[in-house]
Amino acid sequence: MARRPEPVAGSTSGAVIAAAVAALAILPIAALLARAGTLPDFAVWNDAYLLRVLRFSLLQAGASTLLSVAPAILVARALARRPNLPGRRLLLGLMGVPLVVPSIVAVLGVVAVFGADGWMPLGRGLYGLQGILIAHVFFNLPLAARLMVPSLEQVPAAQWRLARQLNFSPWQAFRHVEWPALRGALPGAALMVFMLCLTSFAVVLTLGGGPRSTTLEVAIYQSLRFDFDPGRAVVLALVQLALCAILALAAARFTLHRASEIDSGGIATVVDNPTARALDGASIVAALLVVGTVLAAIVVDGAGGPVAEVLATASLWRSLALSAFIALGATTLSTAAGWLIAASAARLASARRGRLADLLETTGAVVYVVPPLVIGTGYFLLLHGHIDLDRITVAVVIAVNALTGLPFVIRSLAPAMRQREAEYGRLCLSLGMVGRDRFRVVDFPLLRRPLGLSAALVAALSFGDLGVVALFAGAGQATLPLLLYQYLSAYRVDEAAVVAVVLLAGCLALFVLLERCIGGARMTAR
Repeated sequence: MARRPEPVAGSTSGAVIAAAVAALAILPIAALLARAGTLPDFAVWNDAYLLRVLRFSLLQAGASTLLSVAPAILVARALARRPNLPGRRLLLGLMGVPLVVPSIVAVLGVVAVFGADGWMPLGRGLYGLQGILIAHVFFNLPLAARLMVPSLEQVPAAQWRLARQLNFSPWQAFRHVEWPALRGALPGAALMVFMLCLTSFAVVLTLGGGPRSTTLEVAIYQSLRFDFDPGRAVVLALVQLALCAILALAAARFTLHRASEIDSGGIATVVDNPTARALDGASIVAALLVVGTVLAAIVVDGAGGPVAEVLATASLWRSLALSAFIALGATTLSTAAGWLIAASAARLASARRGRLADLLETTGAVVYVVPPLVIGTGYFLLLHGHIDLDRITVAVVIAVNALTGLPFVIRSLAPAMRQREAEYGRLCLSLGMVGRDRFRVVDFPLLRRPLGLSAALVAALSFGDLGVVALFAGAGQATLPLLLYQYLSAYRVDEAAVVAVVLLAGCLALFVLLERCIGGARMTAR
């Protein structure tokens, strides 16, 4: 008889957490499927409204991906080819700001720049597909560029020396040297951007401009909050779930570099000429304009608004406190769960059970397949009529945000955890160093940087989240993003501008504070 594998010490806790995460995601799906089974002949599936929403969702996601990724190739090339560019590190940092800027804040910045009274007015043309595309480019062009820069930086210097010896033109250098490197990163970056745009909520909710510009996420929200049509919401959620599952399976084939891996080393020697330098300069300036103009408009409009009046309102500080509580609660849950899952996976990998370790890490990333709003919809249908939703709103929002942030934590910690386990695992066991002592002496000092970065990112994303809280929140439960949306819905744009600056400042402050406090000072590279 085949021997049963021996249990790996320290792997049980991560397996339990991963199982709990999977259960929290599967439960709302089961609620959706159970509710779908009560629909007569699935009549809603043939609804023309569903087809129109699905068509627009795919159209805007595809167009947003194309408009974000294509220019990002030029920006990534420019950043990788210019390692000695003055202010390069600052530029990379600026391009990382959209990652933590709340969607609703960015929308206000887009309106400030391109609205009827903006710096470059588009009038009513801003509301609809055009406005959605502009906002998505602001978010995703910097993200796509940062994802592709590491691949270009890893091109061996020998290839560039050979290109110079063969007197390659810039086009030949791109075709034979840069494109092979980009080709590996491009599909994964494009799929990630497409998924982010497909599940975009706040951008479409505020800039959609009407029923013609409605995506699946917004349609789910409208079906539950305004029409209270659970049948339609179930069908929309299941379609969204199927699309995300297909994209997640496709994305699993590609490995993306983390943005935090970008280094300033750059490429030693490139094929260069005045035309190439002009193209690189124009690409960098264009990226700066895309990011910097929107951020500047947010700050300028906020400073020019009724600052004293808004800061004197109790609702602002109540919303700020609630947002901070949700963000810190979600961060605590997400980082603790991610740490246990990554640590257990590392021990399994060290014991040569790589497949089980990979499965454990993949289970923690289940939110890639099940979007947060779909999870929220499932729990809304599951709990509605059985419990007072107002009493559990904060708990549900914290839990869903923790699930949303879990993939970032695992993605950041898992590689470092495996390396640390391979280097120090046996030594710690031989010394009898386990539990708190091992965490204090070995684990935390070596892993505090990725832990700090992931905790800061989860906190910033949770602080600025609008999706699930908009679905569940009752009277007096508005977070800062929801308060900002309420101001915009009431056409109180001046007050909204001030709230947007407070929200932006809160996100950035929370990000910097957690990254510095947990991550500590940057360690000198050995």
